[in-house]
Amino acid sequence: MALISFNQSGALLWRKDGDEDAPVNAPRLVGFDGLSDSDAPETLALHIDTETSFAALADIPDALAGVAIDFPKFNDGRGFSLAVRLRKDFAYRGEIRAIGHVIPDQALFLLRAGFDSAEVPPQRLDAFAAALKRFPAFYQTDVRGQISVAHRRHTARATAAE
Repeated sequence: MALISFNQSGALLWRKDGDEDAPVNAPRLVGFDGLSDSDAPETLALHIDTETSFAALADIPDALAGVAIDFPKFNDGRGFSLAVRLRKDFAYRGEIRAIGHVIPDQALFLLRAGFDSAEVPPQRLDAFAAALKRFPAFYQTDVRGQISVAHRRHTARATAAE
């Protein structure tokens, strides 16, 4: 899988069990049971699936290297809700990554729901990059605080009236 970043800071590789290609010092991807290890939180990334309850998200330490939300199928939208809850309800500021079955048509939705990166098949990288550029403005705000088209128009009119 290839890694695509939705922001300027880039995304770090995370080490999965049995992954020989990841750097040895890369954060280790673990489940909730792995958080009780003696490892420092910044050396761990949490793997959650779409069955995870919202209540369980409250226990995620802010110091984690990140959270990977696993999409079992492209038509399972619960991962988007988990990312939004992490950002809005629990003010999680770490990296949120989409893994599993995500498709290019979901790229902008991933970004607007609060994801920072996604693991995608290498042959789909160009399609994801193109999808991220498809719409430069939106009519609704998102969890990142992007200003809506209506708000921009209102601000422009108010500034012009001054």
